[in-house]
Formats: sequence, structure tokens, C-alpha cells
Amino acid sequence: MCLANAGGTIQPRCAGCMRLSKNSKTCQTCKSWLNIYAIYVATLYEGIYEQMIRSFKFNVRRQTAIPMAKMLYDVIPSDLPDGIIVSPLPTAPSRIRQRGFDHATLLAKKLVANLSNSKEAPWNGCFRALLGRKTNIRQLGSSRSQRIEQMKNEFFVPNPQQVAGKQILLVDDVMTTGASISAAAKVLKEAGAKRIYATIFAQKT
Repeated sequence: MCLANAGGTIQPRCAGCMRLSKNSKTCQTCKSWLNIYAIYVATLYEGIYEQMIRSFKFNVRRQTAIPMAKMLYDVIPSDLPDGIIVSPLPTAPSRIRQRGFDHATLLAKKLVANLSNSKEAPWNGCFRALLGRKTNIRQLGSSRSQRIEQMKNEFFVPNPQQVAGKQILLVDDVMTTGASISAAAKVLKEAGAKRIYATIFAQKT
């Protein structure tokens, strides 16, 4: 089975409201709470892709990051700024201890590896973990407004000098309401980031 075609092609859209949007840019309405210029989503959280994520995170199948990163690489447009920093959305510390690895960090590194191994990469970027996370808060069952409030002070920037004036591509495996990645982007902007993009393997609908 070709993974890229298993769930059909996702049309470019605003990840906040799911409405069609040129180059996956965040629409004007969603910009009021979603602090990201554009979010590139590879697929939906269903079928084989849900199974992949569960295998990756809960069965510690680290090799699953390779096809996932390739799908992220394929969905990101060619006009990203050169030299963009590819940074993972931090995983809760308890989850890292439980699994023995940070899945978002591994996914981001594999994405950068795709760039490095391609002779015709449309853009170039470097890996750097720019964010830290304070707690192990779980959001299961919370509404979007509740999640936004819960995540408001969850992330921090250990080294603001690495962020100031930079363009950043955040990486994560799943997006549910967007509260976590929006909170992370807000902190990066407050630290002086020029523009924030994001890429997500699968979005829940």
C-alpha cells in the first residue's frame, strides 16, 4: 500500500476551521487564537495513519518516524524560507520517561534528514529544540477553550537569543484542537520570532 495515497489527498486548508485556504495559511478569523502563519497537515487521524501513530508512540516503533517524516516532507511547500529552524513541539516529560524517547523530536530530526539527503531539496532548514515544557498536563476530554487556557503557560523558551528574528517550523504528530501548538507559537513570538509555521502528520476531525 502506498501510504501517501491510503487516505486520499488533503486539500490545502486552514487547520483551525478546516476551510480551504491557499497554501494552508491560517485564515483571518482563526488568527485571533491560532498564532501560526500556516500549518501543513499530511493526513487525517484515521485508519492506517492512526495505527501508525499509535505504533510509533505507544509501541515504541521508532522506525515509523521514517515514513511519517517523508509524508511531512512531501506536504510542505517549496517556498519556505531557506535557513528556517525546524523545532519539535515538546512532549510532556512524563511521556518521554515512559516511552524512552521524545517522538516529536525524532520526527523533526527525520524531517531534516530528508532535506539533507535530497539533492533537490526545495528549501533548507536545521534542527534545533527551541522550546521547553513545564508540566505533564493531559488535555483528554477538554474543549478547545479549556485546552487554550490549560496550555497558556505550558511552554517556555530557554534561549531567546536563538529565537529572535528567526523563522521557525514547528513539528508534531497529531493536532486535535490546535491549543498546544498555538500556545507554543505564542511563546516563540513573544521571544522575538519573525514568523511561525507548523507541520503536523495527522489532524483529528
